[in-house]
Amino acid sequence: MIVDFIILSSILFPILAQPKCGYTPILPDLNSGRIAGGNAAVPYSWPWQVVYCSKSWFGCDLKCGGTVIGSHWILTAGDCITGDHPGDQRVIAGVYNQWNLLEFGETTYEIKNLYLHPEYSDNYYDIGLIETISEIKFGSHVQPVCLPAHDSATVVEPNTAWALGWGSTEDEGDIVGDLRQVNLPFVNYSTCVEEYSGHVDEQLMICAGKTGKGSCKEDTGGPLLVQNKNGSWFQYGITALFGMSCGHDKHPGIYARVSALCDFVSKTTNGT
Repeated sequence: MIVDFIILSSILFPILAQPKCGYTPILPDLNSGRIAGGNAAVPYSWPWQVVYCSKSWFGCDLKCGGTVIGSHWILTAGDCITGDHPGDQRVIAGVYNQWNLLEFGETTYEIKNLYLHPEYSDNYYDIGLIETISEIKFGSHVQPVCLPAHDSATVVEPNTAWALGWGSTEDEGDIVGDLRQVNLPFVNYSTCVEEYSGHVDEQLMICAGKTGKGSCKEDTGGPLLVQNKNGSWFQYGITALFGMSCGHDKHPGIYARVSALCDFVSKTTNGT
């Protein structure tokens, strides 16, 4: 059985070699926070978080979250991009309040292409990549997150992780303006399998969350993050629509395991 370990090391994909990944110019508040039930994050303290949205008459409507992983690349859930056309969607980086259209440092990027994992299904291989037309500019409000490599040598056992999003703070609730954060404990694999009647693949999925703490629908595509001993932030998981718990006791959240999907990322981005 795989223990919920996160692989963290200096062996990263070429895409993240420059600039330094996992760096937060503005430090997050790690003392509290939850999406379902909700605490707002420190503005711009999670600089890789982006809005993936659909163009509308009034601007761009939030569809999912995502993370900056390179100068032209966004990581999100496969469910977020299924059936989408690049010309109908946008990515907005440097966002804190997703309703504020005049936010300082906010930049909107047109999309060149969308990439879905070739083995994607409703529950499995839930990963997607978004390629932007123009280069993503890094600064105090925008930075790339680190990704774990499956062949890394250093293994660190995390106890909890952080999830982010603009999703509702309760089932059937409205989405929120300010970015929110939640600190989640990992859930034992056998417990997770029991609660989802066996529909959990330990190789591809991570279970996390507890009563009153979890991710909700519009948080899909956002990150599950852990911090290594050097202070760098790594994306351990991708918030998946399957298993969306919204903080319910009997249903922990399900997150796609990034280390199991890094070959797809490396091949698709080709180190750019």
